[in-house]
Amino acid sequence: MMSESHDGRNNPAPDATEGAPIPGGGEATEHTVTVDPLHDDARLDMAVAALIPGVSRSAAQRLIELGEVRVNGRKRPQGFRVAAGMTLEVRIPTPPPRTGLVPQTGSELDILYEDDHVLAVAKRPGTVVHPGAGHQSGTLVNQLIATGRTFSVIGGEDRPGLVHRLDKDTSGVILLAKSDAAHAILAAQFKDRTIRKAYLAIVLGPHLPDRGEFRSSFGRRPGDRKQFTGRVSSEREAITEYETLLRASLCALVVARPRTGRTHQIRVHLAEGGHPIVGDHVYGRAYPRPGSQPEAEMTALKGITRHALHAWGIRFAHPADGRMIEVIAPPPRDFRVLLDAVFGETWRETLSHVPIDG
Repeated sequence: MMSESHDGRNNPAPDATEGAPIPGGGEATEHTVTVDPLHDDARLDMAVAALIPGVSRSAAQRLIELGEVRVNGRKRPQGFRVAAGMTLEVRIPTPPPRTGLVPQTGSELDILYEDDHVLAVAKRPGTVVHPGAGHQSGTLVNQLIATGRTFSVIGGEDRPGLVHRLDKDTSGVILLAKSDAAHAILAAQFKDRTIRKAYLAIVLGPHLPDRGEFRSSFGRRPGDRKQFTGRVSSEREAITEYETLLRASLCALVVARPRTGRTHQIRVHLAEGGHPIVGDHVYGRAYPRPGSQPEAEMTALKGITRHALHAWGIRFAHPADGRMIEVIAPPPRDFRVLLDAVFGETWRETLSHVPIDG
């Protein structure tokens, strides 16, 4: 299958004639699914969120309230218990104009790829993805709204276009959907684990195997709901493959390829595997121990003030025609400065030969 690569230097302009149109473009989209045994006796809102790609539980609740969800042809309340074999009909109407989001002017998007259906941008470190408690402005979503583009709202009107997220201090590529139809298709790819992602991480300790895999259960850390761990009993599995690209005296450059999408997964796996990400105060000791040598490398590592994790690349099937698209986000300045100080020019040549999906 043909594949296109984009690295942020040669961005194709939007082309209305490129690829086949997505059914339902600017109109309502309709989904009909059968409740499987796994969701037998589930609440209606939870079943809709689980079975309709890209629909969050809050969005499912809104659709039910609007009368856009039917069970075997009848409207039912959010708490209605569905049974295996029942038919769910879900209609996602054209979204009304958004009024509650404040545009963020004066901050241009770093566009890596764009066409009529999807947009891929490089998120800067320190940027929160969407508004929430304590972050009503200055987010990536505020920047998106300021451009005047139209995005999907399946995930909620306060999260236009968002098919996935990155932590505040993680930099790199993030993929956005311009319509509900594109969003549903991309969300299904994430759910089916066919989208491939690659992250660059600078970790403490150089003695990792050349290649490896972390596989664990995954859940919230007992006693601290804001943290996660692979050392819990849980039915949720987390898988991270990694490759060690370069080694120095105190650290290593790793490319991590998550096969599942758990919150903080890469940070947790590397830390619990004995190699926390440099600058990660939550899951590791952040920096080498005082007095570590060589001093120049120690000083360089302490120069980055956030966790050294960068979403380097993403590979997905285009929602309109299935073409494989690869998008690369060059590391931001603070990451490059650290790489230059520790590995010199070697890292640039090394990355040029590393595939997104190893």
